[in-house]
Amino acid sequence: MMTNSIPGTLAEPDDYRLFTLKNAGDMAVTISERGGSLRSWRTPDRYGRMADVLLAGRAGVAVPAMWRGSQAGGGVVMLRTAQQAAAGERIDYRLDYRLGDDGSLTIDYRAEACAPAALETNPQHCFNLNGGAGDVGDHMLRIDADYYVEIDAAGQPVGVATVGGTPFDFRQPAPIGPRLNWPDSQIDKAGGFGHCFFVRNHYTGGQGALREVAQVVDPGSGRCLQMYTTEAALQFCVGKRGAAAPEQGGPRPAGSLDLGLSLGPGGFGLDASARPNLASAAWPQVVLQPGKVYRQTTVYRLSLQE
Repeated sequence: MMTNSIPGTLAEPDDYRLFTLKNAGDMAVTISERGGSLRSWRTPDRYGRMADVLLAGRAGVAVPAMWRGSQAGGGVVMLRTAQQAAAGERIDYRLDYRLGDDGSLTIDYRAEACAPAALETNPQHCFNLNGGAGDVGDHMLRIDADYYVEIDAAGQPVGVATVGGTPFDFRQPAPIGPRLNWPDSQIDKAGGFGHCFFVRNHYTGGQGALREVAQVVDPGSGRCLQMYTTEAALQFCVGKRGAAAPEQGGPRPAGSLDLGLSLGPGGFGLDASARPNLASAAWPQVVLQPGKVYRQTTVYRLSLQE
């Protein structure tokens, strides 16, 4: 039985409201109107100890947009209208959050435009399955992807490459930390991982049925995060230098590993038309046409390994 609880009266210091979903397994997910994104996700480890597996975010990120939240159908709905530079280019966005008793957090993303306009990416989330007690170097990552997108020194896409024989090959589970120390020009350019992975055939792109595309396991806590998406690509980010520490982590020396990793649907917000060496069919960009509705579903499921 669902035991979702959604108090909509809490607020962050900047007056963005917070909404909390709870399930029968003592999980509690809090969503903020600030960015329309997840603010915390408290869940037990294999010993029953509770911790928040989400980090507050990275320094240098632009101030998140304001969304309007409400309770609806046992979940949380976030709404936002974005006005782009050209006259009349307005997009209406909607995010629906639902938490199941099996630990699955379903995020439905919807967008509708009144004129041709490029979609914005949906909110990205930073995870640490040990609750911030340490970095994510020993987290075991699997990504179901044969190809990834290479970037230049400015972080812009320049080509599609196979993952085989590179630190980007996570087709079998591997610890994140050691991969950051592999000699690789792409790791050097990004200061770690900050890349798009194709979890479907990169020549066809587009969307497909909801399916599992990635998994992260923390051996210490036993927490396991599975990611499912309808998207053709996912974005994986974790750094080894240069980024400021998340607020609860405090200062850390240059060259150390990030306390969290970002794993989410990605790629469609980038402009392939300006990159002649990236075939348009090989890049999951979406330009929304008037009268058309864009839909995307992503599911994060938290469970425990024995």
